[in-house]
Amino acid sequence: MPLPLIPLIVAGAAAASAAVAGKKGYDSYQNMKETKELAESLESKYKRAYKNFETKRDETNTTFEEYGRLKLEILDGAMKEFVDHFKQIKHVNFNSETVTDKFVANSEIEQFILHVEKQVVKAGQVMTAGIASIAGGGLAAMGAVGATTTFAAASTGTLITTLSGIAAQNATLAFLGGGSLAAGGLGVAGGTLVLGGIALAPALAIGSLIFASSTEKKLQEMYAKKAEVNTEVQKLKSAAEVMAQITATTKSMQELAQSTQQLLITNVNKMADIINQKGIDFRTYTTEEQIIIHNNYKLAVTMRDILNTTILDEKGKLLPNLQSVITEEKQKISSIKEA
Repeated sequence: MPLPLIPLIVAGAAAASAAVAGKKGYDSYQNMKETKELAESLESKYKRAYKNFETKRDETNTTFEEYGRLKLEILDGAMKEFVDHFKQIKHVNFNSETVTDKFVANSEIEQFILHVEKQVVKAGQVMTAGIASIAGGGLAAMGAVGATTTFAAASTGTLITTLSGIAAQNATLAFLGGGSLAAGGLGVAGGTLVLGGIALAPALAIGSLIFASSTEKKLQEMYAKKAEVNTEVQKLKSAAEVMAQITATTKSMQELAQSTQQLLITNVNKMADIINQKGIDFRTYTTEEQIIIHNNYKLAVTMRDILNTTILDEKGKLLPNLQSVITEEKQKISSIKEA
């Protein structure tokens, strides 16, 4: 017996509704699954990039601090020994062709010794107070900025404050942790100007999108978030590359300072032997002995130039000509070795 027409229509409609509901439910499930997978992928990608950036940032800060410590040790060590011995010698004259290839006025030598002696005294004051006394990124500032700038203060207490102040005012140093906004520095805001405005939150708010009302809307928003995350990841990569360049250049300067330090120590010892054996009158020295004294002077000048070389400018950017400076100083050291 044929079924009534209306029940058939109702049954068909119910089946169609069930099919539509099933399709929507499946689409919703797929959207939710895709949204979660995309969210997890983006969050993982961002965190990896951020972790790499943090590693580079910490390495840069550590390298600056190591170089700053080395500068202080050189000034309080090899350069102090040079000044103490060189000042004893009387009637120093580097105008002989056998001693120098260019004219060096006695007043120039006196000014150089006076300048270096001031830096030696400042370094000695800091070392006496203790490296730990240089707070707020001061040690990193010592590594990043030339010694002449960092030793511009008049007393130990002022010096430590000045070093910390440099860290707070230099965008990259502040960004590395040397100067917080509370301390009056540029802090993160200053650093982002230099490093491309990177996001500094540990992770972007990716997971919150999962709880939006519409699964289709969630998926669309997550794809929009994907573009945002990719942009931030690229900024982090660029910033990490900047940090890596700064670190590599600083390590090159550090290695140059160390090699010059060793050569200076060797020559200062030779100068000390000459003083012990021949006295303090430069005119009584043999040509070979005068050359040793002159080499000490040239090495000390080279060391002064290395220690005074600034790695970051006032805006916190890596100075562009540092590789040529390193090459030039290496050539000077090589010529002294061969002399």
